[in-house]
Amino acid sequence: MAGGRGSRLGGLKKPFLKVCGKRLIDIAVEVAKGVKERRKVYICLRAEDVHNVEDSDDIEVVICPGAGYVYDLDFILNKVSFPVLILPSDMPFLSIGIVEEFLAKAIKCEADVVTLMVCRDSVCRESGISFFRRSSGNWMNIYFEEVKELRDIDTYEDLEWAREICVSMEEIEKRE
Repeated sequence: MAGGRGSRLGGLKKPFLKVCGKRLIDIAVEVAKGVKERRKVYICLRAEDVHNVEDSDDIEVVICPGAGYVYDLDFILNKVSFPVLILPSDMPFLSIGIVEEFLAKAIKCEADVVTLMVCRDSVCRESGISFFRRSSGNWMNIYFEEVKELRDIDTYEDLEWAREICVSMEEIEKRE
């Protein structure tokens, strides 16, 4: 999902922000491509942003209305075949490992829709990562403690945090 307006970031388009030298949308696509037994990667974008991403044999850009997460999610779910894994395009450190850990748990559930919830200090929030067997039905949440791989970029403070992590990672690499 890459249709966010970035309103808390002054209108910056989150999917195209660079963190650690990579656009957030490219990180999500890279993770999606790395998931085992993947068939195709769909990218849900507003029409005005389509020029920023290229279709390929295993990537299809779908023009979504950009009318909000829930509306765009419903829109894309009507365009794809199931099962479907939904990933957000605002997690700069999202990893294949954490997504596959979630998928392994989600597949064991019998629920039609399984959502990864991120918890910190006993407060949990939706991550934007979900597994759909069909577009609706019974729902289940799987809870993960917040780790950097599941932190998203919603505010300038979040963006600054991510960029500080990048600098720290670069410093460690220089020492090695």
